[in-house]
Amino acid sequence: MAYSLKKNRSIYIFMVLALLILSSNYTVMIIQPFEPVTDTLILASLFDLTIVLPLFFYLFVVRNRLSLITLLPVVIGGFWFAYFIVPHHDLVIFDYVKYGIFGLEGLFIIVELFLAALLLRKIPTLSRNYKNQKEIEYFYPPAMRTALTQTFGKKKLIDILVYDFSIFYYGFFSWKKKWESKNHIRSFTIHINSGYFGLFIMLVHAMVIEVIGVHFLIAHFWSPTAAWIFTALDLYALLWIIADYHAVRLSPIVIKDGKFFAQVGIRREIVVNLKTIKSIQPTITGKKERAQEKHSFAITLPNLFEEDPQFEIKLSEPALANLPFGLKREMTKLYVTVDDKEGFLQELNSYLEKKTINE
Repeated sequence: MAYSLKKNRSIYIFMVLALLILSSNYTVMIIQPFEPVTDTLILASLFDLTIVLPLFFYLFVVRNRLSLITLLPVVIGGFWFAYFIVPHHDLVIFDYVKYGIFGLEGLFIIVELFLAALLLRKIPTLSRNYKNQKEIEYFYPPAMRTALTQTFGKKKLIDILVYDFSIFYYGFFSWKKKWESKNHIRSFTIHINSGYFGLFIMLVHAMVIEVIGVHFLIAHFWSPTAAWIFTALDLYALLWIIADYHAVRLSPIVIKDGKFFAQVGIRREIVVNLKTIKSIQPTITGKKERAQEKHSFAITLPNLFEEDPQFEIKLSEPALANLPFGLKREMTKLYVTVDDKEGFLQELNSYLEKKTINE
């Protein structure tokens, strides 16, 4: 688990370095504080974005496992970013690199088609595994994660795929679905008495207005191509917001077989063994202290008016949480807000009392 946390830190370091490289090159080429932009600066920018950026990606993300399919998108993306921000392409090297990039893109497409063919062959198996897991698991992400693992083996890419699949599943295919409580489980919703629905409506309206306004502004003052790129990103963000709301609606806290299952939208999920619960009490930790805690898991929803969580639950042993993009982190404390406050507290206290008697 220490390795997992170390890996997460490495990914954050890469993200910071990538942001610095992209922003500095954008500043030099577009804002041009060192006018005029010389051929040397253009070569340096091309080197930064096609060599240095992929190298950092390898050192901090891929590391010991060199994967062409993983590095190719970074090299290709870095080149096209450089191609669009430099003021001119008179250098001969641009032609050579461009043809090389076309070759890499062709190779990447061939590999992707090959992987797609393998995927298509295994879709019946994946569908069968998912149907079986859906009867066991309570939420879509863990059911799909297990089904993918059973079908393709344990791969690092699976957690990222599950996150993307969840966005499309909840965004497009769950509008009419309702939570169906299974036999002999206790479930506690977290969204009915919160202001999350009002916040959701406000965000959707704001995003729709932003999509239209930003598109026309960028198309008028920059370029139509850039406008469509930003519009696609805004539409994806809108889909994320819609998916997160439906995931919240369909994912109450579940207590069953000595375990505590929780999924907060498509943002995070955790399974806690009830034997590891050391205490549950009304929240006494202040907002600033909560913000500084690195190993606490919030089962709460954003609200128009921020309130403290109802309960804080301390664990005697860490529980592993799944975060976006395959990130994982050990948690030693939970902050919880539920609709049935008294019922939730009574359920956990009754379990703690039984545990004390058995000990």
